Order: sequence, then structure tokens, then C-alpha cells
Amino acid sequence: MAAATVTNKTAGQTLADTLRQMFRVGTRTGRYGKVFGHRADLHVEMIEQIENAVTLPGYHNAEKTEILRSAWGAALSYRKHYDGHRMDSVLRWKISEMSAYQFAALLGRMVDAGVATTRDGELFFAAMAREIRA
Repeated sequence: MAAATVTNKTAGQTLADTLRQMFRVGTRTGRYGKVFGHRADLHVEMIEQIENAVTLPGYHNAEKTEILRSAWGAALSYRKHYDGHRMDSVLRWKISEMSAYQFAALLGRMVDAGVATTRDGELFFAAMAREIRA
């Protein structure tokens, strides 16, 4: 009998896995994919699912809602800093070039870093910009 391996995932890893499952994203999936039969930007769709989980009670089942709610601060921060062009332009370009798989990982990384407010997001994106330019 094979020994069962127990993996303890962080909240961010669980979020990334959930988003990947929801949108059927694999490592070779690009930024755009089909959602309800229509071509869509999966970055935007992932953020919208997080927003729906928080603002529309009962939109998802309880387990999925709890997982997605953990990323509320990350979603708000992304909207403010990315959509508002408030981050380093090279970092913004790097994020825009991410595949859906990588973007889910970015949101998970933000959750694990404790991004709960837009100020936390500002510090997170500033640190990312420094990493890129180093």
C-alpha cells in the first residue's frame, strides 16, 4: 500500500489552484480563453470572480466563496494599481504578458504576502518592481 502524501497548501496556493480549476487553465493556456463560449481576458475574469464572491452572496458554494474572499484585498489592489496605471511601467508590462496560469499564481502570492489593503498592494508591487529591475 502506497503511503499517502499530505500536502499543506497555503491560502495563496489554494486560491491559485481554485482559479485554475474554475477556468480550466493549464501551464500552456495563454492570457485569453473561452468563458461561456466567448473569448475573454482571463485576468479580468479571475478578478471578477473574486469580486462576485465577496459582493454577491450565494454566487459560489460556501467553500469556494471562502477561498475567493481571501483574495479580496489583492483584487482591489490589482484594480487600483494595474488598471489605474499606478505601478512601475515595466512591472505593468510584465503582468500584462503573464499567462492565466501565472496570473493565478500572482494572486496567490499576493494573498500569501498578506495583501489586505491597497496600501499593502502598493508595497507588494513596489517590491516586485525592485525585483525586476535588480
